[in-house]
Amino acid sequence: MIPSDIDLGPETVLELAAGIRTRRDAAGHILVDSPVGTVVDIGPQGFAILSMFSPPRTLGDAIAHLEATRRGMVDFAPTMGAINILIEESVLTVSGSDHRPTSGWADPEEHARMLNDHRRTGDYIAALTAAVRPDDVVVDIGTGSGVLAVAAAKAGARRVYAVEASDIADVARRVFEINGVADRVTLVPGWSRQIDLPEPADVLVSEIIGNEPLEEEILETTLDARRRLLAPGARMIPHGLTLMARPILLPAAEVRQRAFGRADVAHWHDLYGIDFAPLLDASIPGPVYTRTEGEVVATWPTCGPPRALATVDLARFDTPSLHGSVDLRVDPPGLVNAVAVTFRADLHDGTTHTLDPWRWPASSWATSVWVLPDPVTVSSNSRLRVQYHRRAAGVADGLSCEVVD
Repeated sequence: MIPSDIDLGPETVLELAAGIRTRRDAAGHILVDSPVGTVVDIGPQGFAILSMFSPPRTLGDAIAHLEATRRGMVDFAPTMGAINILIEESVLTVSGSDHRPTSGWADPEEHARMLNDHRRTGDYIAALTAAVRPDDVVVDIGTGSGVLAVAAAKAGARRVYAVEASDIADVARRVFEINGVADRVTLVPGWSRQIDLPEPADVLVSEIIGNEPLEEEILETTLDARRRLLAPGARMIPHGLTLMARPILLPAAEVRQRAFGRADVAHWHDLYGIDFAPLLDASIPGPVYTRTEGEVVATWPTCGPPRALATVDLARFDTPSLHGSVDLRVDPPGLVNAVAVTFRADLHDGTTHTLDPWRWPASSWATSVWVLPDPVTVSSNSRLRVQYHRRAAGVADGLSCEVVD
């Protein structure tokens, strides 16, 4: 049974115990060797359940994350049953607010890659330099290597609170010391939604846009910061975010690596003499989310210009749910088998940063590409309607596409 001192609810923060080992049995089920010496069978989708809590998440956010990655196709009862068992067997534990994971964002090579993206880092530093005023208090959410916290201090901030949940915080602390700003930069270990600041901040900088632009929860994090951590009228970097959609045509070999559809089932039947229609029936319907490095995406033909799919005013929005829709023109008319979703971040006073691999292929961000299992034909008299949902009531998270007249 779940320990009596655990009140399991949407805000309960859970994390994986250290040293967890997994394997797959002959039936395809995921087996977990628990810290208490038992073997836990969490079914064929066990890896998806374990990944819900890497990094640590609230139970509510973890379920939303699973719904996003599986585009809403989540059977809630067995998922919660597996989570309960994992808690009982100490595979999942309640996370303290001082938890800092040792993987992912803690990887120094990941931060070196971002520092080597001079356009990305330079745009944020330029925005900070323009935004910070003498005597300002700045909060840097997800400080990472500490580059933006140092930039804020050098721009004249009286105090900078550098918030970081991963073990890269130890590196950032040393960066502050050797660059002579440790007297004005305070490292705050933890997740921003689980900490408090001793004073409200005049400036928020949060470079937490993901490869899928919203996957690092910039909406949830910004909304919480506005409510609890910022002074009235605080300046925000970024203060706006626009998702852009663009129709593209992937080479057939690239599609086969990322998705499969009716044409593939027919090909397999011709090749092997076996009908694999049940495999298609068992797959999640709709476009398949993948991410690809910009240098590769830049070699793929585009089928039309990018258009705004959804825009968020980060200084004023009041819910982390988002719905966007746009009708894309295909020029020249013909086949489309994927949609690239990129972004433009409005940083400060006209300074922007745009992810567009066809203009700037060398980026530390990968490009979010949604692959259609079966291509569609868009004529000169029709459009490709692209809809994007995140935490929208009654609609599965993800992207949907249809041809409309």
